[in-house]
Amino acid sequence: MYRSSTVGRRGGRMLVALGVFELVLAAGFWLIPGGLPEAGGAMMLTGAILGGVGVILLVIGLLWMRSAAKKDRISATGVAGTGQIMGLGQTGMTVNDQPQVELDLLVTIPGRSPYRAKVKEIVPLIMLNRLQGTLPVRVDPAHPETIIVQWDQPNIGMEGLEGFEGLEASDSRRDETLGQVAAAMAATGGGAAPVFGQEAQAGYTVEQLRAWLRANGIAGTARIDRLDDSGQTVGNERLFTMTTTVSVPGWAPFVTGPSAAMVPLEKVGRVAVGVALPVRVAPDNRNMLMFEWDRI
Repeated sequence: MYRSSTVGRRGGRMLVALGVFELVLAAGFWLIPGGLPEAGGAMMLTGAILGGVGVILLVIGLLWMRSAAKKDRISATGVAGTGQIMGLGQTGMTVNDQPQVELDLLVTIPGRSPYRAKVKEIVPLIMLNRLQGTLPVRVDPAHPETIIVQWDQPNIGMEGLEGFEGLEASDSRRDETLGQVAAAMAATGGGAAPVFGQEAQAGYTVEQLRAWLRANGIAGTARIDRLDDSGQTVGNERLFTMTTTVSVPGWAPFVTGPSAAMVPLEKVGRVAVGVALPVRVAPDNRNMLMFEWDRI
């Protein structure tokens, strides 16, 4: 289960382990000259370099773990609230090919007027579709600018799925998996259907939810108002950030995004600012929609 602290916790442990390993090697290189006088200063210099690298890795790893522990503490004891995504951007930093994203959030918590805050988060590629709508957050009561996104909880506003046919899992398991699938479904549109959730969670897929929207969704169009190419390709899809104006018969036009959208590679050339794409929108939740790539 991915959380804001996951990268720091795992990465910190790895760096600490590497740091200890480097220090052990350094100690060995410092001891060797005692038995091999001819090795002299070269071995001791190598040991000093290894020791210095080991100390640096150890310090960075401990700092990462400390930061992860702080995030876990806020996630457990912070004030529960919501963060509506008002804007997002890439920082250019990646960790194990996972991008760091800067979120511009409108934060709402009990007892305080909504306020804007910027949060930087490492987001796995498979979860980039969560970057739309409203996210659940926890806020440090002593420092309201310290905000932790609750990635292990579904986006806010994904109601209206209780009647989804074919979900036989228990309520708790269903709610957890539907939150992940619905958040992904809101922006992915067509292309491959990755499985969200483990086999123990019944293996619900994005394609199942697409089938529900095809059968129950309202046909409309989404005009692309803004389009940013991330340059990232995942499988047979390319990641874009889109802002669209959606038109559905009988509804007032509404704006979605900016949000992540995975576009099938064979459709990339058809995507541009000003182009209107066919979509299906959930009848009781306009934040849940899919692009009908097979009609483009």
